[in-house]
Amino acid sequence: MAKSDIESVLTVFRGIGDRDAELAIKNMHPTKYKQHNPYASDGVAGVRDWIARLPREKSPLTTVRAFQDGPYVFTQTEGDLFGQKMFFDVFKLANGLIVEHWVFSTEAAPPNQSGHTQTDGPTRAQPGEDTEQNKSIVREYYEAVHLSGDHGKVLQYSSDRCIRHEPGAKDGLDSFLRDLEAATRNGRASRSIDEIKILLGQGDFVFVAAEGSVNGEPAAYIDLYRLEDRKIAEHWGFSEKVPPRTDWKNDNGML
Repeated sequence: MAKSDIESVLTVFRGIGDRDAELAIKNMHPTKYKQHNPYASDGVAGVRDWIARLPREKSPLTTVRAFQDGPYVFTQTEGDLFGQKMFFDVFKLANGLIVEHWVFSTEAAPPNQSGHTQTDGPTRAQPGEDTEQNKSIVREYYEAVHLSGDHGKVLQYSSDRCIRHEPGAKDGLDSFLRDLEAATRNGRASRSIDEIKILLGQGDFVFVAAEGSVNGEPAAYIDLYRLEDRKIAEHWGFSEKVPPRTDWKNDNGML
């Protein structure tokens, strides 16, 4: 029986956790695999090399969420790779084989002010939700609030609950708006989001990867939203510094 695309992706994580490079690359295209992890060389050979550089002790990875949008699978995973971390990965598949991969990570953190961890909350997409409509809502929200800086539009797109999983954050619209305003100092944004690069969804979950900067340094902004009644009700995410180009092991770019 043929594996599903999500099952093929989960095999990659099992291979990484077990330090089994051949298992990790089992479902990757042998010649067309394109890598966006700046710390790994391109192609399946780069995956082998990256796994060889990991600590030898096995460290199982736990995939908390896995969704599919057309040829793309996007996941949220936690585990110990050079320290305890949380990851968002995006995989593109063609004819059952993985042909492209993006990965973003952040350090593990304790529960935030509202008691939420970086990964807790609902894990399965609700059946019957209109994926394309929810993606459109998130795109409109993201472009208005984060790209154009119109923070007043938050009320139009977010529910009153506004459950937040960011480290240090507190639930509620008032807290979220205060944090948004705090990102702007003396009229200059210390955190700037410039362009949506990836937008995917399944049911009530929508994933966004965007490029921008933090304090003038290039950064990736990673967000996972859950919608209720066509409004954003819950959020997981972080920003990640893009390493200097001199440190990249491939030329494909992080986004």
